[in-house]
Amino acid sequence: MKRFTLFMAVIVCLVSSAMAQNADQPLSPALWKQGVATCAHFTAHARGFGKKIEEIKAKYPQGYSLDNLNDVYSNQGRRWEKIYNEFKEEEGKNGSISDLQELVTPQIWKLVEPEFQAFITEHPELANAVPETTDADGENVENGDDASSTGVAPAPADERHRALRKNQNGAFSCPANLPLWLGILGSLLGLCALLTALSNRGKVKEMERKFAREIDRTNANLQEFSTDAADQMKALSIRLTGKAVRNHKEAVAEEPAEAPEQDVDEVAALDEEEPVEAPIEPMTLFMGKPDENDDFTRVSDELEQGNSIYVLDTKDGLHGTFEVIDKPEVHRFALMMPADNLIRACSGNAIQIPSGNRIVTDRAGEAEFINGKWHVVVKAIIHYEG
Repeated sequence: MKRFTLFMAVIVCLVSSAMAQNADQPLSPALWKQGVATCAHFTAHARGFGKKIEEIKAKYPQGYSLDNLNDVYSNQGRRWEKIYNEFKEEEGKNGSISDLQELVTPQIWKLVEPEFQAFITEHPELANAVPETTDADGENVENGDDASSTGVAPAPADERHRALRKNQNGAFSCPANLPLWLGILGSLLGLCALLTALSNRGKVKEMERKFAREIDRTNANLQEFSTDAADQMKALSIRLTGKAVRNHKEAVAEEPAEAPEQDVDEVAALDEEEPVEAPIEPMTLFMGKPDENDDFTRVSDELEQGNSIYVLDTKDGLHGTFEVIDKPEVHRFALMMPADNLIRACSGNAIQIPSGNRIVTDRAGEAEFINGKWHVVVKAIIHYEG
């Protein structure tokens, strides 16, 4: 199979070389106009306002000209007018495929060439309309059949159009262009076989890519589930003990020494002397992104552009709920680096890969004021839209 594929590839290369040799042959007027229009269309597409080639082909199945494109893009103003005038000067000329290539940049020609070759294949009748040439006296001569240009009287029409003719010995000989067409036909068959082999190989690679994407998605979901479970455990621990769960070393280092025993009367007296704290009024705070310890940074009473991402509401100054600020400018800022700005305080389906430009909070998160900082206890659940 590999040898057959290599053989077909060699044939395709030979045909491509033969086609390259014909790149300097003049095109018919119809093909030249179509080529100029195709160059103009892809130039407009490269500048950000051209419609897809499928839409243009559906509207003009028999081919289109610059004037057809002008009807479509006339509302683009100067952007299209400049392109139209540039290619309109070339439309009245005749040239070859090499001349078309010089009208556009190499990047645009990579898109124009396969589309134009496909048009030639779909409309072979246009390729037969060879442009007229003129003799020294300015008179039109078609296909070189005029006796004045060759000095020899042209052969009868029926003799010139026969598929086979006899030579001087009475044997039959093929027309001069028959081997070329047979070579092109064989090359096309070889190309079909090569494409079939490559398509099977491409299907295997596509299955591998899909499998890898599914594994990545599964790992991301498992990581989010693990993070959510850890957050729930942390929240439960804080509610039961009033302290966040810490590792063993930190717990040992921060464990206070045993306090000396105090007299019961002294303790009661101290309790009576403690002032009663005034009740804390509800307030709204604006938070920046959490740090590596899940503590909110840059707490402010007002929204700070370029820093504030979350809004937190608290009634007692110790417990609060937070969510992403519902403003487009905040969403754009947060989505610039979702791994830093969102993942430590939010969870959701594949939030590390933004699929929209708007952040919607499905469930508010919870935070508690611990050691002078607002600490994320339960992450908010979000998704993307737009």
